[in-house]
Amino acid sequence: MKNIIYRPFIWIMVFVLGVGLACNIPGLTPSTPEPVKTLPPLPTNTNTPSQPTATPTEAILTKTPTLPVPEEEFLKLGNATYVHTGGIFEVLPPLGWNVEETTASISIEPDDQSGFIYFVSTNTGYQLPPEAFENFVNAREINFFGGFDDYVELDFDVDYDAGIAMAEKELLFGGVLQRVITYYDQQGQVIFSLDFWADADKAPVYFPTYDQIFDSVVVDSGLAAEQELYWWIFDFSGPNNLFTIEVPNSWWYEQSVGEYTVVDTFYSPDEHAVIQNIAYDDGNPITKTEAGQFALDLLRNFYASDITITDDTIQPDGSERLTWYSPGGNYSGVSFFESRGTTFLLFTAMYDNPFEDIYLDILDYIVGTYEVP
Repeated sequence: MKNIIYRPFIWIMVFVLGVGLACNIPGLTPSTPEPVKTLPPLPTNTNTPSQPTATPTEAILTKTPTLPVPEEEFLKLGNATYVHTGGIFEVLPPLGWNVEETTASISIEPDDQSGFIYFVSTNTGYQLPPEAFENFVNAREINFFGGFDDYVELDFDVDYDAGIAMAEKELLFGGVLQRVITYYDQQGQVIFSLDFWADADKAPVYFPTYDQIFDSVVVDSGLAAEQELYWWIFDFSGPNNLFTIEVPNSWWYEQSVGEYTVVDTFYSPDEHAVIQNIAYDDGNPITKTEAGQFALDLLRNFYASDITITDDTIQPDGSERLTWYSPGGNYSGVSFFESRGTTFLLFTAMYDNPFEDIYLDILDYIVGTYEVP
């Protein structure tokens, strides 16, 4: 279904003073039924959560030093609408700006790279309830933008009823201060993310034109829903580079630190799928004979006491794979464990059983990217 991106907020930004929106929008009761039981929480012995150290890989962004402010005609819109090859986006770009696309994205920028426009669509499998939509937005903001130097969130606003959000921030890219505004629009099982970048000193000149471009955007949520789920990922490295993994950039990250454990966790926006790595190190090596029972003890201590193992397979890399489920919790998972020196690693992907059809494929993909150096 084709829709014009809708803006019931008044998206007026005062750049000189750095003033953003200040709407207070109450949360609403979710309209999507929740399953019988959600996945277990993290262990209680936690320190302040940290954020992943990762280089955003969602778009190819290369910049050069700031050039002089372009002439006014540089920001005039053309008359020809650009239509994405897959039909997902239609937009009216500025004259002379370069347009590139991928399966589910469009990027638009001038030759001097003083601005950048980036549209992406994400298929979430079903319409996320309001709190999950906000989790999606927060996670993408932190995972994608939070990795840049001097990142500062200037404003954030969400309308649960309309399924839209806005986030404004500043950050350094290529040594140049950027002003970025992102609009999020949920249409059924698709969330459209529209990023508008400008060198901060040019923001007052660029953003009025960006408003016109925003108003020209038409999206096809039906075609976007045919894309693979959670297409956009980023590379994450665990503590001390113990492991690497590719994770959707809209999945929320937390880290818990105990006396002997470091637990890195990524939650899907609705928290019905979880990726978790437990690194345990008390300074003593764990033998292969002990490893299997230790892994089972960790599973039962962290997830559920009624964990039932349905398959136990040695992997080509020497790790061991356990397939399991919890009858009482109504969730299932797959775990891999191995020892490296005195460090014992237990990597798990799990999901609530009512959501198996939605999350199994993306979890299989994530598991396939998990590597221990």
